[in-house]
Formats: sequence, C-alpha cells, structure tokens
Amino acid sequence: MKRRLAPSRLAPLALAFLLAVPACQRDLPPDAAYRALVRAMSERDEEAAWDLLSSATQGRLAERARVAAAAAPGVVPPSARAMLAGDAPLAVRPPTSIVVVEVGPDRAVLRVEAPGAKTADVVLVRERGGFRVDLPVQ
Repeated sequence: MKRRLAPSRLAPLALAFLLAVPACQRDLPPDAAYRALVRAMSERDEEAAWDLLSSATQGRLAERARVAAAAAPGVVPPSARAMLAGDAPLAVRPPTSIVVVEVGPDRAVLRVEAPGAKTADVVLVRERGGFRVDLPVQ
C-alpha cells in the first residue's frame, strides 16, 4: 500500500530541499554567476568562489599555486583556494556594468566594466549544472 504525502506536507519538504542546495549549485544565468563570484571574492568566501570557477581555471590555479609554493616553501600556501581568497578582496572592483554578449547552451560571454579597469570580456562555461567563470590565469 502506497502512502501519498498530502500537498500541505509536500511544500515544506520542497522548500527544505531548495534551501539545502547551495545557490551556486543551481543553474544561475551567466551574469548572476559572475556577480556571485565577485561577491564571494569580496567576502573571502573561498569555497563559494572556487565552486564558481570552471574546472579548467581551477586546474590552472592549482598548478600556479604548486609552482609558487615550491619556489617559496612555507611562505606561499600550496592551496589554490587559499591563494584565491588571499588578497583578492583588496583588488575586487564591483562591476558597474555587465552586458550579456552571447549565451549558448555550453558557453556565455559577458562584457564587464568596473571602475579603474579596462572593459573586459569574461567567458563562462556550463559545468556541474551551471555556468562557471573561465578565467585566463597568467
């Protein structure tokens, strides 16, 4: 015998599920994903910021952290996440304009303007159920 949940009991369960899933895990539009990354960086929320980066960017940052830590053991943390959250909030400039230039099923491009910075095109790729920022790491 199957028991069905009454609609009055189903709504709180659905709400609890939505609240349990982090916002960065949901399928945010590209501009919202970029704003969430800027907010996470300014708040030094390395976990949220890391999750909003593409896996390719995460790999490039991890390699960069490994090389930097090897060059300065004990001075530079070997963690890309720690490097990401380090002094980044000091350099974060909240965007004054974000224009969606292109959106496809797997890729988006934003044109971002911030005070004191050149206008830049930012690429996002769809991974892990949402758009992630794909940064060129130098």
